Amino acid sequence: TEDSHESYDRTWRRWLGFCAESGREFDPFLNKLSPVGRELHVRSFITCLRTARWKKGSGTIEGKRKKPMVTSTLREATGHLATAFRNNLQPSPLHISGSAQLLPAARSLFKAFANTDPAPKRQRAITPKLLRGMYTLAGLDFRETRDTPAAIATDLAISGLFFAMRSCENSTTPKPGRTKTVDMAGIIFLDNDEQEIPQSHPGIALAARVTTLFADQKNRHKNARRTQKRTDDPVLCPVRRAASLVDRIRRLVPGFSGSTTINTYMHQAREGPVKLQLASGFLRSQLRHACSTLGGKKVFGFDSNDIGTKSIRSGAAMGLFLANHSGERIMLMGRWESQAFLVYIRPQVIEWTNNMSGDMIRHDSFTDASGFDM
Repeated sequence: TEDSHESYDRTWRRWLGFCAESGREFDPFLNKLSPVGRELHVRSFITCLRTARWKKGSGTIEGKRKKPMVTSTLREATGHLATAFRNNLQPSPLHISGSAQLLPAARSLFKAFANTDPAPKRQRAITPKLLRGMYTLAGLDFRETRDTPAAIATDLAISGLFFAMRSCENSTTPKPGRTKTVDMAGIIFLDNDEQEIPQSHPGIALAARVTTLFADQKNRHKNARRTQKRTDDPVLCPVRRAASLVDRIRRLVPGFSGSTTINTYMHQAREGPVKLQLASGFLRSQLRHACSTLGGKKVFGFDSNDIGTKSIRSGAAMGLFLANHSGERIMLMGRWESQAFLVYIRPQVIEWTNNMSGDMIRHDSFTDASGFDM
């Protein structure tokens, strides 16, 4: 994952801090403890890791967390601890000796934590209908409002849908990770003969295709390219929205280059124009504003608080799924390495495609079902 190395280091620092607090500062691998003592020490650390608030950048405990760490994150962190032990040629304190199986006490502890975890709240997949409304609200059709932050957010959201972008790929996140935001060099316009059209060409909005280059991703894949054809839709078209982003930067951002990210814009501050990057928080607020302003659940099937920047990526998967594209094709288009996307869209898939009732009563007797042509 994107933060795996950072998470590994963070867990190890916290382990060392916990050992220091518990009097085992000079015995971090617990070699001087009995098997029972080792197990008790590790269980205490897991509980502390779940509930404690740690000082940033160190293994010092500052207080208690407002909410306990969810079990899935806790399992990942303790997995890093087991890896750290093995990297130092020490047996994992969490597993049965010579096995990948968790100790019964650790397994019971995780099960107990999972039972008390709140149900995960998944962001709902946004719909093309919402993006059309967002486009209208932003005033992208008018010269006076086409360059506002709201208009930029709309271009980013629609482009993000067509390429199943993560929030860090089309906006600036509070905690930048491995994934790079798409830049100007990563937007390539092509004609019908697959020849590249320069971004300076006045007709890039009429290009046949647009290719987006993802220089670096959380799965460590580099320079992944995805291409989308233009659509006949004047609003929901990957070529038009990419052209709008590129044209705006070329017109308004002085000194732009290929490394200028697609969320760059000029802000008119008191001291003069300032170059900024549109933040994921603002993009989220615009999605929610469009939802609540245009009718919320009554119109779209979800409330504004049900959606966020992850909803763009989920919306891409949902659109492809409802159009009967295979899971493999959705994975390929969205750059998923597994069918993890189903976790985010599964509830809506059942809700929006619930046509099973007629099938369930099709056969009065199941003994007659053998002749049914599947």
